[in-house]
Amino acid sequence: DGVVPRNEYGNVELFKPSMLPQGAAHIRVQGVQRVARRLGIDFAPAMVGWEFHGGTCHPILDGVVVPRGSEGLLMDALEQQEQVLIEKEIEKREAGVLKRWRHVTRALLIKERVKRIYRHSQDE
Repeated sequence: DGVVPRNEYGNVELFKPSMLPQGAAHIRVQGVQRVARRLGIDFAPAMVGWEFHGGTCHPILDGVVVPRGSEGLLMDALEQQEQVLIEKEIEKREAGVLKRWRHVTRALLIKERVKRIYRHSQDE
């Protein structure tokens, strides 16, 4: 039915793989929550254990639980988002390279102009 059952804290307790609700899938990929929220897919963080430090216990969240039919769509969208991020990173790197080349060429032009100006003044 496309709805993931949750506990009172909004998580799915998934201490063992057998605790996964029927009709649901556990996806352990970083950034999947943002993509699921953007696509409007129902999801719940997967609580896989407890961490004890500082005198208290904290839940360990690892991935999300989504309805089984939407995992393929979610993974495709995640791949697409990663591809877009890679392309943006390449464009950013290329822009930085062009900026540095522009700086070098301007510096060389200024150097040549200064040489030309002072060479003429030394000849006089």
